[in-house]
Amino acid sequence: MNVESKKSRWVINLVLVLASIVWLFPIFVMFKESLRVNGFENYIATLQNPNFPTFVFNSFFVAFFMIIISISILAFAAFAFSKLEFAGKRLLFNMVLAGLMLPVASMIVPLFFTLRSFDGLNNHWGLIGAEVAFFLPFGLMLIKGYFDELPNELMEAAYIDGATILEVFFKVMLPLAKPALATALIYAFLNSWNEYLMVLTFMTDPAYQTVTMAPSFFKDALGGDPGKIYASLVLISLPTMVFYIFFQRFFQKGMTAGAVK
Repeated sequence: MNVESKKSRWVINLVLVLASIVWLFPIFVMFKESLRVNGFENYIATLQNPNFPTFVFNSFFVAFFMIIISISILAFAAFAFSKLEFAGKRLLFNMVLAGLMLPVASMIVPLFFTLRSFDGLNNHWGLIGAEVAFFLPFGLMLIKGYFDELPNELMEAAYIDGATILEVFFKVMLPLAKPALATALIYAFLNSWNEYLMVLTFMTDPAYQTVTMAPSFFKDALGGDPGKIYASLVLISLPTMVFYIFFQRFFQKGMTAGAVK
């Protein structure tokens, strides 16, 4: 390894270390503040609050079904937009991608009235539907890009062997798209678990609220104790950290897959 290569590697490692410090510093401060005054008793008090398990269950419930519905729709849609030909394909795809330009805040009022007319307020399924709708444009762009890189010769070979379009999808293309689907799954979970604005607007009943509302709820329920509030923040952050750590290899594979044909 020459001197320039060593110097380049040293610079890259230094940048990665600095980036890690910047990323870990808020987590360190949050954990440090969670131990203020009462130490780990803050965690015990948070876990013993009867509303905390409800928040956690609601978050997992919403995230689970949001993932199932989103990935099911996206797998079919990405395959269709990538490999099939039909009238209005480009226009429809562009219309879906236009959803990327719509932030949640800009649609919160019409969504509120829409959900209210369908009894979707204080209803898990109303929140799930809204989260799915906002995730689909990004997920479609991600998975379609991967399908685009899969050679059409695979489909042609399957057709020659007598496979139907559904057999081609389920037995040939879908197994090859696992990295992209896993990446979309990670994004879907993180988006659902961290969703705040829609939960704040649509879920006024604590029985239907998710973990993102826990700190503000505990601000009153736990006497506004900063230690206990930070403890709740640490606890609700743990699932996203664990989820990412376990699925990290799929995430990296999905982000790089298709980069080179």
